Amino acid sequence: MIATVETIAQARPDPLHYLKSTISASRLGLWSACRLKFFFRYVQQIKKPVTASLHAGSTAHAVLQQWNLSRWRGAVFQVELFKAFFEKQWKEQTGKYIRWDDEPSDQNSTWAALEHYFTETPIKQNERPEAVEVMAEADLSHHGLPKLIGVLDLVRLGGLIVDFKLTGKSPDQERAAHQYEAQLTSYSVLYRDATGKRESGLELHHLVRTKTPKLIITSLPPATDKQHTRLFRMIESYQSGLEHEDFVPSPSFACAGCEFFNECKRWS
Repeated sequence: MIATVETIAQARPDPLHYLKSTISASRLGLWSACRLKFFFRYVQQIKKPVTASLHAGSTAHAVLQQWNLSRWRGAVFQVELFKAFFEKQWKEQTGKYIRWDDEPSDQNSTWAALEHYFTETPIKQNERPEAVEVMAEADLSHHGLPKLIGVLDLVRLGGLIVDFKLTGKSPDQERAAHQYEAQLTSYSVLYRDATGKRESGLELHHLVRTKTPKLIITSLPPATDKQHTRLFRMIESYQSGLEHEDFVPSPSFACAGCEFFNECKRWS
């Protein structure tokens, strides 16, 4: 699995101290969805089997990272090399228990979505990235907030920030823009802090692994001051909740598929 700021965070012996001193978009998203699930995953650090969708997403992400790096190096595109890398990456990550329903189907649909992306992507092969899979951080102490950390999938020339998503169904673009607003705004803050420049825009590239693969691109303007303020207010809530150890459940339709369902039932 690709090392992320979250896998690094979970390996720390004093998670609460680390969680109070830093914040990431994915952690903030889980906190907003369910604080008790956040507690099980990041404070108690309960390990659960990897889901099939997470495995597929992680593998696709690794392939896209290699594709972006190959353009950065000026290498000639050869789809068979990426297919071989995909198959190797898929097998390497199946050493641990994964909850499969149909592994061959999942593998085939994931590669089909990637292959479709290589054909339909608006990114030209000779376009050299500005940054690929770069870890960044922003000191928000002047706002009274913890350090913001994150990994940018891709920054195209001119400061266009791209985030990749592998999904099983076509997203509604307006809803996707709202759903991932905090994440994209976090990337905006990180980019501006690292470069001293304003991003030129934000893009979500959804690789849809339906029977007939699709590519849906949601293009958004640079984050606004209002969006930055919304993000900071969300981080304030996170900070306050951690300080008071306010780990309460948020029952919803999502509970049916939650890996911590049994732990939640026992919570009091």
